[in-house]
Amino acid sequence: MMNWDDARFFLAVARCGTLRKAANQLQVDQATVGRRLTALENSLGSKLFIRTPKSFSLSPLGESMLADMMKMENAVQAIARKAGLCGNVRIATTDTLAEAFVIPALQDLRQRYPAITVTLLTALNITDIAYHSADLAIRGARPDDDELIIKRLATIEMGLYASPHYLAQRGMPVKGEQLRGHDLLMFPRELVPRHWSNFGGETLFEPNAVLQCNSQLLLRSATRSGLGIGLLLSCLADHDPELVRLFPESKDWVDIWLVLHPDLQRAARVRAVVQALETSFSAHYD
Repeated sequence: MMNWDDARFFLAVARCGTLRKAANQLQVDQATVGRRLTALENSLGSKLFIRTPKSFSLSPLGESMLADMMKMENAVQAIARKAGLCGNVRIATTDTLAEAFVIPALQDLRQRYPAITVTLLTALNITDIAYHSADLAIRGARPDDDELIIKRLATIEMGLYASPHYLAQRGMPVKGEQLRGHDLLMFPRELVPRHWSNFGGETLFEPNAVLQCNSQLLLRSATRSGLGIGLLLSCLADHDPELVRLFPESKDWVDIWLVLHPDLQRAARVRAVVQALETSFSAHYD
């Protein structure tokens, strides 16, 4: 029996013409598209595409199935609308969590539920979910409000980073020496007080905080520019060629919490967004 997941892989390849482009559209790797397509063809006992070195074109069977597959797509979207899988969901989070986890989640969500739209609000300060300023929030501080639904999404890794330019000018810091003699880029003390006594595993005493900023995205930019040493989200900074990891064995772990108003927990569109977010976080931190 053909299912919608098979159909969306078929339609992506038919529309894009290559496995690579289809994988980009579906937000999966190219090998996954190839495996799914081969499995579908094996189940049908016939080829759906004519393969050439440069592209995939529909076979006679694929041509005959295209209209039916598109009807299935339209039917799924119609069912989603009737089931409440449509409308807007407002998410409050931080800039780096949005970049690392929320945007990838929304790419998957868009493929599955195109009638759901999202308003993304990036802020470090506590969002008042209780008064519906947002439908859900993702943040690194667990709220104390017992009336809200609170769930830990993941425990993410942070580490200390500097630019090659900074290290050439100031030298590599020595582990265990409290980062003395080095410039630090930090969240304001009132927002993250623990970082002012322990910064990525380094005990601090009167830290030389040359920049305080409530945006980690800007702290990362300042670190890249050579302004000082920053404590950054590792899943982003580790892949940044403009940053060097300091003391890789020292890791700062932060719990990330999903906060949801109980009135919305049964809304289909919100449940779909939550599921996409959980999948995105678990891809990095199981």
